[in-house]
Amino acid sequence: MPSLYIITGSNGAGKSSVGKQYLPEPIRSTHTIFDGDLLFVKKLRELFPRLTPSPKEAKKLAFQFVVDTFEQLTAEALINRESFVYEGHFTNDATWDAPRKFKAAGYEIHLIFFGLLTPDVSQLRVIDRVKEGGHFVDRFTIEDNFRGNLEILNLNFGFIDPLTILDTSGTHILLATLNCGKIITAVPSADLPRWFTYYIPDITALIS
Repeated sequence: MPSLYIITGSNGAGKSSVGKQYLPEPIRSTHTIFDGDLLFVKKLRELFPRLTPSPKEAKKLAFQFVVDTFEQLTAEALINRESFVYEGHFTNDATWDAPRKFKAAGYEIHLIFFGLLTPDVSQLRVIDRVKEGGHFVDRFTIEDNFRGNLEILNLNFGFIDPLTILDTSGTHILLATLNCGKIITAVPSADLPRWFTYYIPDITALIS
C-alpha cells in the first residue's frame, strides 16, 4: 500500500532540519520531501526584483507557483500509486484537502508532529535560522501556525493512521503515538507539556 508522509508543527521546530530522520529508511533514500516554504522563498528570490518589481505581485506569483507545483506532484503520485512526502502547516480545513485525496485513494496517512513550548520559542528559533541564512517568518504567521496546527490536529487526528507527536523544544521527546485515533504509546498525562494538553485536549483525554 502506498503512503502519504506529512511532517508538520511549529515554525522552527525542526521539520526541515531533522524531519527526514523520522521517516522510514526506504522512504528517506528514495523520496524528496516537498517543502513549500523553501520553494516559495526560492521562487520569490528569482522573481523579485529582477523579474517583478512589485514585492506584493512577486509574493502572489511565488505562492501560486508553489500551489501549482504541489498539485502537479501530488496528482502524479496518485496516478502512479507512488508514496509522497511533504512538510507544511495545517491551519484550516482546506489544508486537509490533499491528505483526504490520498486517503480516498487508499493511501495510508502518516503524520509526524513537532511541537514547541510556546510561540516565543518558535520565534527565537526562526530568528536564529534567519541569522544562518534561512527564511524569515513574521510573528503573526508564527502565532497562527502554532495554534492552528494544533487545533486542526485535535479535530482530525482520528483520520491519521500512524501519528507521532514529539516535543522538540530541547532534546526531542516522544510524547505519543496513535493509529486511527487510538493511543499506541504515550508518556504519563502528568508529564505532557501545556501546549499538548491545552491545544489537543481530545488526544489528552485518551491518555488520561
